[in-house]
Amino acid sequence: MTGPDPAWGQTSFFPPEPAPDPLLCWLWLAGTLGVGSSRNGSVLDAFGGAQEAWEQRGSEAFRRAAGAPAALRAVQPDNTPEHYRAFVRRCEARRIRILTYDDPDYPLALTRIPDMPLVLYCTGDPVWLNEPAAVGMVGSRKPTEYGLRAAEDIGCGLARAGAIVVSGLADGLDSAGHRAAVQEHCPTIGVLGVPIDKTYPATNRELRRQIEANGCVISEYPPESMAIGRVGFLQRNRLIAALSMALVVVEAQEKSGTMSTVAHAERYGKPVFAVPGSIYSPNSAGTNGLLREGRAKAVCKAEDLFSTLRLDPAPAQAGAAPRPAPAALSDTERRVLACIGAKAKGVEEIGQQSGLPTALLLGTLMKLELTGRVTCLPGKRYILR
Repeated sequence: MTGPDPAWGQTSFFPPEPAPDPLLCWLWLAGTLGVGSSRNGSVLDAFGGAQEAWEQRGSEAFRRAAGAPAALRAVQPDNTPEHYRAFVRRCEARRIRILTYDDPDYPLALTRIPDMPLVLYCTGDPVWLNEPAAVGMVGSRKPTEYGLRAAEDIGCGLARAGAIVVSGLADGLDSAGHRAAVQEHCPTIGVLGVPIDKTYPATNRELRRQIEANGCVISEYPPESMAIGRVGFLQRNRLIAALSMALVVVEAQEKSGTMSTVAHAERYGKPVFAVPGSIYSPNSAGTNGLLREGRAKAVCKAEDLFSTLRLDPAPAQAGAAPRPAPAALSDTERRVLACIGAKAKGVEEIGQQSGLPTALLLGTLMKLELTGRVTCLPGKRYILR
């Protein structure tokens, strides 16, 4: 008499549970950890992606990486990836693009900070988020005429030379920086401190429409969410600093939200520039203090930033046609760019980190150099532009 078929015990009457949609997993993980969580980097280091985190949500490893409160939220019966499916459809209907951490258009600059958002929401064209020569322009919400004129002159000069102006779409000098780029028919990036389906202040709705026509607006706060309050703007400031190759402070008081953006830029190792102002103006007390303490370099005209941003000193003609949108990065290009930072690296080191064959790596580096994303230094060493 023969025994039972050993395969019998491995057979199930039910098909295996299908893996959740990766997009839904990212939304689940972002919602579970919370906006601006300092644990985002730890979870990615531990699991590599959102689907892997979902599969290990009940494990001790997840609790260690995500923290006890998030680990408790992760296993609630009503907190599943599938819960977000209708939300995705509503975003699509409203033309709100969801950019997850592994999306080709997700900004590489944000992958290099520990508190990166796992999900961004975008209106307009997200392809500008990975363009080189992004420069943050921030300052007082109640600027002087001097500050407004400085923001317009410097912003226009930078935009004409090919820089992407990044700011917070707020009152005052943030808006002035965006308007300078729009005036030159150049792309600009607005970073919101409110949910993506809201504009603050409401008076900037037309400016936002103009930005979206040749640029983009992003937020880490999903549509349909409640008002965030002041913390939303403070968290937003870190994204402005992280996206930018350099930060320009036009006018700022000594204690202001603008100075928090400066602190983030310093934390990320980004150079800071400040427009000198009157010693009698409270609006210039913060900028003059940055200069006095050696925390910033003086900027009086757009050309003062060309070397740092690696821009061609010959500006484009004023009033030129809108700049065409660049092609999205390929997976291979993103892989190579992720290995290159502010410190120059040779081909061998980049090859070891990327794991790419030499021929493919060299071809990719050549393409990135031609498109202006990297600069080749003597000795075949590459650096981000």
